[in-house]
Amino acid sequence: MKIFLGKFSANYPEQVEKKYYAAGEQGNIWYGGVQPGDYVFASHEGMIIGLWRAKEYTQMKNEVNPKNDGVLLFDEIKRYDNVSVSNDFTRFKYFIHDLNLINKVTKSVKNLGFITIKVREGCPKPEDIDFKSGGVSIYVALDDVSVEWDEGDIRVTVDKSAEMRILSIDRYEGKKFTVYEAFQQLYEERNAEDGKYSIRELYNYSLEDQASKKRKFLVTLMDELEAKGYLKISSAISLYDNLLVGRKRYITSKDNKSDELVAEEQDSTDVIIEEENEQYEEIAGLLNFNPNLILYGPPGTGKTYATQGIINYYEKKYFNADSSYHSAEIEGRVKSVTFHQSYSYEEFIEGIRPVLNDEDGSNIGYRLENGLFKEHCINSEKELIKRKNNATYVDMIRSESSIWKISLGERKSDEIFDECIRTNDIAIGWLDGLDLSDMNYDNILNELSKESESGSNQTHNANTINDFVNEMTVGDIVFVYDGQQTIRMIGVIKEGYRYDTKYSFKHRRGVEWFKDLNYPINIHQYNGYKNLTLKTVYQLVRVTVPDVLEIITTHSLKKQSYDDKKEIRPYYMIVDEINRGNVAKIFGELITLIEQDKRGKLKVTLPYSKKEFSVPSNMVIIGTMNTADRSIAAIDTALRRRFTFVEIDPDASIITKYDNPIVNDTIDLAKLLNAMNEKIMEYYDRDHRIGHAYFMGIESLSNFYQTWYYKILPLLSEYFYNDVDTLRAVVGKAFYDDYGSVIKLSRSSKGSTLTEFEENIINIYKGK
Repeated sequence: MKIFLGKFSANYPEQVEKKYYAAGEQGNIWYGGVQPGDYVFASHEGMIIGLWRAKEYTQMKNEVNPKNDGVLLFDEIKRYDNVSVSNDFTRFKYFIHDLNLINKVTKSVKNLGFITIKVREGCPKPEDIDFKSGGVSIYVALDDVSVEWDEGDIRVTVDKSAEMRILSIDRYEGKKFTVYEAFQQLYEERNAEDGKYSIRELYNYSLEDQASKKRKFLVTLMDELEAKGYLKISSAISLYDNLLVGRKRYITSKDNKSDELVAEEQDSTDVIIEEENEQYEEIAGLLNFNPNLILYGPPGTGKTYATQGIINYYEKKYFNADSSYHSAEIEGRVKSVTFHQSYSYEEFIEGIRPVLNDEDGSNIGYRLENGLFKEHCINSEKELIKRKNNATYVDMIRSESSIWKISLGERKSDEIFDECIRTNDIAIGWLDGLDLSDMNYDNILNELSKESESGSNQTHNANTINDFVNEMTVGDIVFVYDGQQTIRMIGVIKEGYRYDTKYSFKHRRGVEWFKDLNYPINIHQYNGYKNLTLKTVYQLVRVTVPDVLEIITTHSLKKQSYDDKKEIRPYYMIVDEINRGNVAKIFGELITLIEQDKRGKLKVTLPYSKKEFSVPSNMVIIGTMNTADRSIAAIDTALRRRFTFVEIDPDASIITKYDNPIVNDTIDLAKLLNAMNEKIMEYYDRDHRIGHAYFMGIESLSNFYQTWYYKILPLLSEYFYNDVDTLRAVVGKAFYDDYGSVIKLSRSSKGSTLTEFEENIINIYKGK
């Protein structure tokens, strides 16, 4: 008989109700080796809901796995209430805290629904286990600090140096500390490659890596070590993620040609994957019916964070199971903006901007620039011309890509043109004996002068050669000249300049051609009704990337197949505080274009560029709206009609399931949040409740003290401005005097008694 943790997905509540697990036939890896008679602690939405016993493997029709009737049935032995997986289950003193227990129990793991639980000698029978009274305490502490240690306590021992280096990980047994092999081995494995970082080094890296949660944890840890020599850890998961794993390794993204770096989970088993954010499944599904979504709710409910979870789920479910929010962000498919009172149409769509033409800024000019949303739409629209065989080089196209006209060979001969199409190149002549890789315009002009002293077109030719060698870039688009108004091929530049002696025209660049178009193509309209000239290479400044995309779409000889359409990636525009801007002014005529049935069909002529524009079908817009903001009532009616609205409520259970619900073993944050919000609804309204995010990431009493006095009370003071009686009704009389001034209570204790601060906080939810 073995003991397991069973992870039952929130997506399939039927499994919990009917007590089965649907992973197909016995032996499937998802069962983790569970045999009839084994005990399973069933976890659901981050909580232990009961002790079950495996009954039998059998066949049963079910909604979870309709293609395979194989299931494992259970009998319920015992029910549990309010037992958190991350804080109660993982800290049980008779469990061995190895990698599976500390890390995998709260993270989605590929092919793993059941995790074996290793127990220590003396462990009670599974049905007799009481998680609330059998937890161990975990500390990070200096080696000589004086603490009242209890049997089974775990200590991460730190030296007294300024760097705060970890010396060992110990367990208190028989009134003394000995090395705790399970944790120590975990620590050694996680830091084998990069070495053991000190706490100070990890803090510095958290700044460099922009790891805000880790930085907050480490700041608290360093402050507590300096102040009293130890920090009592509320969550073993928090200790694992922020300290024991060291620094996450960084690798260059394989999907991105830039030098951007992607965080890689430092896990030697290589099976840990991102959490599935199952709670966002329903919201993500709404995007299939309306690609415009607004999340609204009180401050601190995690609306901005929820946008990441929604995108993460949408990517995996409707685009690619291996994709995620982070990969979409790295690929440039996620853009964010915060609206405010001064934000304008010119910044969001397009406008004329001043430009400093001289280095000293003395000469100011003006030019037309695309706004953030228009740029993002252009980049997303290129997805719609993808085919399975061209997806890689279509990805090279950018909204700022230049469009070039090039002539290949002489007018009466197709020899060079045919060669270039066959070799996937563009090519020019001149200076055939020189590699121009390291030459600038002046060098090129000088070499041309040596070659022909009497040539009248040396400057003209130098411009052409310099454009080809130095100005063209990967991702730019080339039109091959056919006639004054027509072109005979379109290509995307995929490589830099090279000098290739195999050919008569030695100056070359690699290109991928759009061969499946109906050539020749008349571009006279797109070029502002200007004729093309015979100059070998020059930029077509009147032609834009959206023009090119329209040309390709209009003249394509083949429709996109099902496999082609699978290459189309969604793009996301996140608008925080959408209600704080003048939405009607910012969106302008695009307020109509964002409607789903008008995407890619209805076009409008933009006022500055005089170019037609439409919003592509693969653009998703997600806005967030703070209901406590006074401007909520002023939301444009047209905006309301075009967006789906989803309310994000404060949820105290999130603290219990995924964070540290008990501060200093005394303050219950979930109860406190619920009690305060009940009073706020009584004295104000539901739109001004306090979000759970205010109470997350609290690692110590000092953390909570700062949060309370510098976040919570100022927020309440704003809600109930000059209303002292209501303020005192919500949080008690101890925190405000008769004039509404904040009273700072002591958080110093004598002996084992509660501090004045703790006692009055607890009184809020105890109704005293």
